[in-house]
Amino acid sequence: MKSKISTGIWLVFFGLIALLDNFNIIDFNFYAITRYWPLLIVSLGINLIFQYKNYGTAVIIGVNVALCVFLAFVGFTSQEKFNWMGKVVYNSTKLDTTNAKSVVHVPFSDAFNNPEFVFNIGAATVKVDSNTTHLMEAKSDNKNLSFQLETQKNDIELNAVISDKNAKDHLVFLALNTTPTWDLTFNIGAARFDADFSTHKFSRLEINSGAAAVNFKLGQPAVEETEIEINTAASSCKITLPKDAACAIEMTTIFSSNKLEGFTKKDGIWQTDNYEAAAKKYVINLNGAANSLKIDRY
Repeated sequence: MKSKISTGIWLVFFGLIALLDNFNIIDFNFYAITRYWPLLIVSLGINLIFQYKNYGTAVIIGVNVALCVFLAFVGFTSQEKFNWMGKVVYNSTKLDTTNAKSVVHVPFSDAFNNPEFVFNIGAATVKVDSNTTHLMEAKSDNKNLSFQLETQKNDIELNAVISDKNAKDHLVFLALNTTPTWDLTFNIGAARFDADFSTHKFSRLEINSGAAAVNFKLGQPAVEETEIEINTAASSCKITLPKDAACAIEMTTIFSSNKLEGFTKKDGIWQTDNYEAAAKKYVINLNGAANSLKIDRY
């Protein structure tokens, strides 16, 4: 019963914060609290220590509420920002929007050998669900959202520029060419990410998100070992895989719930039955806190 109390406190906390942030009642820095995810382990430990004590309920409630208050303070006051290069920066300069456009594309060229694509965006819904004759194409019908595109040799970086953060329904459509083998990085804030990669090839996929719902569909792995890294906080994650695709999932996170169809746990890692024998496979690493994970097969 006491374990349900602590779980309920965390669910109410993250649910209220996400709801208030989505309606722009508060401005919460979800990225700033991701480094504190081990506090959930502390919460679990406190619950185990005091669950059979006479005064255990009061201690469990007090500690968990205190941890939530601390995270709320960090989220409200921190100016920490993600610089999309794996480092934290403070007081970052404002992005120059002079040449921003609402529709951008990169022409297809054989010169792009295994292109590396990085997409940076704040609060928005991102959809990747179509092919293009260009190498990459992005568009948005929202007048408050535009793009800045930078290309250098094999690297493509796309920055979404939101002029009015209080505006609603920021929606971005991305299309990637299915010919090359991609290296993909998506850095998204309080957003929703929906992608169909079933016809695309990639060697690496990284998704960094705040209070987001992350859903994506995969085809067969294109290389010997396709690396997928998902770093997310207060999110739900759904991954759809072919029934015969070999895959392993390693979690350094605490999930409120998980449903892993077709997986069994071996030495702390969830694997499909054909993982070890497969010539090509997915290796998925999930990091974060208070997430739900679901794996569907098709």
